[in-house]
Amino acid sequence: MIFGLHHCLMDEKGRVAFPAALRPALGPSTGDEDVTRFVLTQSLYEPCLVGMTELEFQAQADKIRALPPSNPAVALFKRFVIAPATVATIDKAGRVNVPKEQREYAGLERDCVWLGVVDKIELWSRVKYDELRKKHAEEDLAAARAFLAEHGL
Repeated sequence: MIFGLHHCLMDEKGRVAFPAALRPALGPSTGDEDVTRFVLTQSLYEPCLVGMTELEFQAQADKIRALPPSNPAVALFKRFVIAPATVATIDKAGRVNVPKEQREYAGLERDCVWLGVVDKIELWSRVKYDELRKKHAEEDLAAARAFLAEHGL
């Protein structure tokens, strides 16, 4: 299981530190213990990037390949998830270079947040992540209050 919340800063070249605590989720390294590879791509569901092992990405590609190519959802997945994917490498300084197109898609600037979310890793703009948390916190709190009020609390 992957979990954790890690704030970090992106430099002017688009490099961002990759948390050591999340590295085991990516599986074994490529032979050099200081370098780990993984696939980084756009999320189809949120304004963030998603990191996964190359095997997990291949499994997704195999599943999408088995679906009818004429289906609009399949075409959308190919264009928004498969096409912009890149193999990211954690360098000896523990950083990942995020391509410009991916930075623009996720709105990444200086302040970033890595999240371990059970089965994948997400990279968010801190501003967008804080906005999402605030939005959901307000909605969830209102729903919890309504539920508890119905039950006399």
